[in-house]
Amino acid sequence: MTWRTHLVGGVCALAPLTLLPPKYLAPGDVGLLACLACLGALLPDLDARESHLKHLTLGTGIAPFTLPATLLHQALGHRGLLHSLAGLGLAALVLALPVGLWLGPLAALALLLGYASHLALDASTKRGIPFFFPDPKRRHVLPPLLRITTGSLAEEPVFVLLALLGVALLLRLIASTVFRAD
Repeated sequence: MTWRTHLVGGVCALAPLTLLPPKYLAPGDVGLLACLACLGALLPDLDARESHLKHLTLGTGIAPFTLPATLLHQALGHRGLLHSLAGLGLAALVLALPVGLWLGPLAALALLLGYASHLALDASTKRGIPFFFPDPKRRHVLPPLLRITTGSLAEEPVFVLLALLGVALLLRLIASTVFRAD
């Protein structure tokens, strides 16, 4: 899938947060959690030759992901370790644990939900992912006829559907924090 589909997929991955009692989310939390889920949704593609994160500067002119992206691509190639259960575990230890200690457990969960959404979406493509890396066998979550080619016209309805669901989800989360009965 393309980076934009991964972004909206990351937002949709926050759906389990709707099961939390509203007291656990403050109105300002939803934006931060959405940003972390989006970051998590882009992280597995750090191993791509032209990762979207590779060029992200956050308005500073400094691209903090350029060196890691270049090194990861050279060492691992695309859709290797970072597109696996082991990559998710690595992200939990190296990224989500510090984020959780700094911003709280929901922040760490949002990052990991975004990461997991990336794996699920790429497992929906014709290429699949090596879910049990280092086993190179590609795994899929859809039957062959429903698998999507990344960047194809077939990805467009997936993007639109995820974008609509993501907006609805964010509105629901925001409403539950603003209109909660304490």
